[in-house]
Amino acid sequence: MKSISYPAYIVLLLVFSSCVTTKKFDAYVSAQYNDQVPEITVKKKAGNVKVLPATQTSDKVSATTSHTKTIPLLFYWKIDHRFDCELNKQIGTANFSKAFNTASARSLDKVLNGQQLELTVEQAPSVFSMVDKTNIIWLVLYAVHWSKVYVEPDKKDLVVAYRFTQNDNTVKTGKITVHNKLDNQGLRFFQSWKSATSEHLAAYDQEIIAMTKEFVIKLEDELTQTAATAKE
Repeated sequence: MKSISYPAYIVLLLVFSSCVTTKKFDAYVSAQYNDQVPEITVKKKAGNVKVLPATQTSDKVSATTSHTKTIPLLFYWKIDHRFDCELNKQIGTANFSKAFNTASARSLDKVLNGQQLELTVEQAPSVFSMVDKTNIIWLVLYAVHWSKVYVEPDKKDLVVAYRFTQNDNTVKTGKITVHNKLDNQGLRFFQSWKSATSEHLAAYDQEIIAMTKEFVIKLEDELTQTAATAKE
């Protein structure tokens, strides 16, 4: 909690709001992905699996918008400032595809036994926000303020639809949902927004991998039950 004068606070607010822009935010996020949207890949030897691409019309890595909400009362102000960054939806699908190749390398191939599996990523986390919530109490010419700055991840779960076919006939269709465990992450003392963004994107990639592994386990169970039922 700090005490600052009214003019000093105005200067501080102007400096903070001007140092980070949506353009700078997108440029930094894009650099984390080598300035290109990753492609959806499936191992050549696993030709019996097809991951359908997400519907995406843009070739940009991300699109960021900035929002500020202020509640100015007589002696108390509440300011919520945030950058909402929406990643290209193909990033989540590409991460899923890459993780799926690794997680299903052996066990799933045995379950499929050369048959066809089509996967469609209907929903995956794709948005995160850099949030700054500031509270100010005005004391005549001075103000006492405290802030909470954190990264707010997308709360969406991973939802993947599948279609299993044998001899060109659809045997089973279904949809599997895997819970997203990402949570808010506060910025450490003196941590920059760039460092926090990098850490979140790394955590995001790891969470996609973890959700994909869980998806593969659930899918294997469903396909194994289908195969057992077909033999009866």
